[in-house]
Amino acid sequence: MQQEPVISKVKLFLERYNLYNKVFVVGFSGGYDSMCLLDILSGLDIKPVAAHYNHGWRPEANYEEERCREFCKSRGIEFYSEHAPADLPKTETAAREARYDFFERVSEKYHTDGIFTAHNCDDNVETVIYRIIKGTGITGLKGIQEVRGNIYRPILNCSRAEIEEYCKTHKLTPNTDSSNTNIKYKRNFIRHKIIPAMEEINAELKSSVNKLSELARLDDNIIQEYIKEIKKKTIKENCIIIPEFIKLSDALMQKIVYTQLSNYLEEYDFKRVRECLDFILQNCNAKQYKKKSLTTNIWLTVNKDKAVIYKEEENVHTDILITGCGRFNFNDKYTLVLEKSFENINKYPPDSCGIAYIDLSEIQFPLVLRYGKNDDIIKPLGMNGKMLLKKYLSGKSVPVYMRTNIPVLVNDNEVLWVPEIGLSRTIAVKNKPTHRLKFFIKTNKNPLDNPV
Repeated sequence: MQQEPVISKVKLFLERYNLYNKVFVVGFSGGYDSMCLLDILSGLDIKPVAAHYNHGWRPEANYEEERCREFCKSRGIEFYSEHAPADLPKTETAAREARYDFFERVSEKYHTDGIFTAHNCDDNVETVIYRIIKGTGITGLKGIQEVRGNIYRPILNCSRAEIEEYCKTHKLTPNTDSSNTNIKYKRNFIRHKIIPAMEEINAELKSSVNKLSELARLDDNIIQEYIKEIKKKTIKENCIIIPEFIKLSDALMQKIVYTQLSNYLEEYDFKRVRECLDFILQNCNAKQYKKKSLTTNIWLTVNKDKAVIYKEEENVHTDILITGCGRFNFNDKYTLVLEKSFENINKYPPDSCGIAYIDLSEIQFPLVLRYGKNDDIIKPLGMNGKMLLKKYLSGKSVPVYMRTNIPVLVNDNEVLWVPEIGLSRTIAVKNKPTHRLKFFIKTNKNPLDNPV
């Protein structure tokens, strides 16, 4: 008996990427696409965790969530859902970002091997057309990728018609999102208005656009091989190295900016790339960092040494109380060690090494290890008076984008030590040290952790 097209394509996908016998989050809205995918996976050697994000924007949203829960229960599938915050902006971009953030949280919660989303080849056609309208390059014409990081799309080669036929054959009753017919949303307008008009010119439009997408993917692979060699000189720890970057042609500079933007933005066009490049060139001789907002929390900073595109994340953590000697872990990334030391020191280590000998004889515990705040003050060693921490960090040439990501040891709001940067004279050694501080960074994956 011949296997249904959708099942065959999913199996082929799983084999191609060696995904059998693993655990995956599956984005599950309960619509045709995600219900089809989840139903197929439930009969294969894959352990799916259905993740449902309830935006709460439609009256039937809670009812649909319960239907998703019941479907998963009937298939013995783990189900997890969350509701969007009430203040989430009602835009396509905000909804998509919140949804993917949710999928990542679920993946961490269940320790999965990745995330499955149920995009199909019709979605790819809409994406390519949307990007053409916005003004895209070859990379944009590639459309939706089968694999992007830890995100996999097993039914990307399946048409919407094939998926609907599968649901009909297997008597599935998916949710029908009423907002899918609302043409105020750009993708719905493309789906219901633009594509039908284009099909009057070419009845095989969807096939043609998907072929265009595949050709763009092949051409972009060649370009990326060349760009890979260029990036060895111009990119270090995800930062653009200005002295090397400005030696490039205008076209290559645009391509480098384009590749860096793609690390942070799902949707970007030629205008955005050009704006970023112009900002870099205007400020490539600046001694102090210049800053440009790209979205509410994504920024571009530039000075004479480097340009960085980065995401500014709110530091959510618990302040660590230091009640005495010991080893203290902070934010799953840093470790502070406080130990007694009565040795005479002839030569103190430099501030940058992450070790400090101190005198706590006049300090009362507890102290606190946390991130710095704007109203923190410090009495810098070797200087008179006190100053705001942000002014102190500026004087130490710490880039503005790093200042909210720096741990500090404090007593109330007085900073006693900024690891690897400097010490307060409040705990400076007068005769001989009472304690020694050591500071470690557990990982170094973020380009903002250390300057170039």
